[in-house]
Amino acid sequence: MSDWTVKTREAGEGTSVVYVNGYLNSLLGKEMERVIHDVLDAGRPRVVLNFEGTRLINSIGISSIIGVVERMTERQGTLAFCSLNRINQELLRITGVSRYVRAFDSEEEALSYFEQSV
Repeated sequence: MSDWTVKTREAGEGTSVVYVNGYLNSLLGKEMERVIHDVLDAGRPRVVLNFEGTRLINSIGISSIIGVVERMTERQGTLAFCSLNRINQELLRITGVSRYVRAFDSEEEALSYFEQSV
């Protein structure tokens, strides 16, 4: 059995939460991108990426996140991050990704942000 998973749940009209669990490398990154593309294709333009179960993100994982940000922008969607550990927060800050996506401490805060912006 794999130690990485990407799961999703609907969290209101047009909003999905995507849970990224494990080491965000090329394999998990590809799966994350596929799931988010499926969510967007299903007409759900608001996505919270929940990184609570993500220990570490490598450079290819960052590339996958950048791909998700680009896809969300192309599809005029809104993306938020939540539950990032300190190492991953710093990594997203250093790489510049955090300039394009709001990050929240909790899933509840991210969902509340989406509810207010609808």
